[in-house]
Amino acid sequence: MKNETTKELIKDLIGIIIGTFLCGFGFSLFLIPYKASPGGVGGISQIFYYLLNFPAGLSMLAINIPLFLLGIKNFGKMFGFKTVFAMISLTFFTDILSPDILLKFETIKPFLFKVSEQSYSFTSEIFLAVVAGSIIVGAGFGTVIKFNGSTGGTDIPALMLRKHFGISIGNAYLIIDTLVIFSIGIIFKDANLILWGLLSLFISSKVCDFIIEGYSLAKSVMIFCSNPELMQKRIKEEINRDSALVNGYGTLMQNSKNYVYVVLNRRELPNLKHTIKEVDADSVVTIHDIHEAIGKDFKKL
Repeated sequence: MKNETTKELIKDLIGIIIGTFLCGFGFSLFLIPYKASPGGVGGISQIFYYLLNFPAGLSMLAINIPLFLLGIKNFGKMFGFKTVFAMISLTFFTDILSPDILLKFETIKPFLFKVSEQSYSFTSEIFLAVVAGSIIVGAGFGTVIKFNGSTGGTDIPALMLRKHFGISIGNAYLIIDTLVIFSIGIIFKDANLILWGLLSLFISSKVCDFIIEGYSLAKSVMIFCSNPELMQKRIKEEINRDSALVNGYGTLMQNSKNYVYVVLNRRELPNLKHTIKEVDADSVVTIHDIHEAIGKDFKKL
């Protein structure tokens, strides 16, 4: 049991390292050079970087430490070792991948474009920088969360807003990130930065969700038909999928009757539709996306 726990911890830490590397890469070489930010601590760090010439990674750590202590005080052990590890790892990669460091390597220097006296990027186009940087940062944060980590930051104030004001976590993140994005636009006196920031927030959050939840390869299907037992039998024979008979009642079914519930791979859906049509062309069918299917014939638990 101890070995299994150690193995899981090592796996999580490797995942967190990969995730924070992606975050640092996206921030340092795409978003920060153009002052574009999806909000959060990363956005606040840009203000310190441009106004005080303070390293963005160290700024993140300086902001995260009091937030982390606040989280420990209010929520206890949920902010533990992995959060500290992720915070330090994010600080390290954000600063080690900064243009100031990379410009020292002659092999990398030709790939960096000068954006301003203070910053360089991998692209000379702000649109490409915002899109690419947001995808990379979103993938990074998603990877950290997927491996049971947290970079601290706005997690703590978001949880506090939920605790004290009853605001949902999703809305709390939106409020905090939007405030940071608007603050950047106001401080640097550039309304375009607000628009780029909102675009970055949208892209990074969608990519983060995609990494955490995965691409929907499975579908769940409910079949309301005149002969559910026959439908279940034919599904097993022709698609080799087990299904369940579920008791239902309502105007759709006229009276109390079983309906068929089956989970299958999306590639099997055309075959299922063909089978349903053969058994009962008047069937009522509902098809739903499944974020994750675990068990027999699907992903192992």
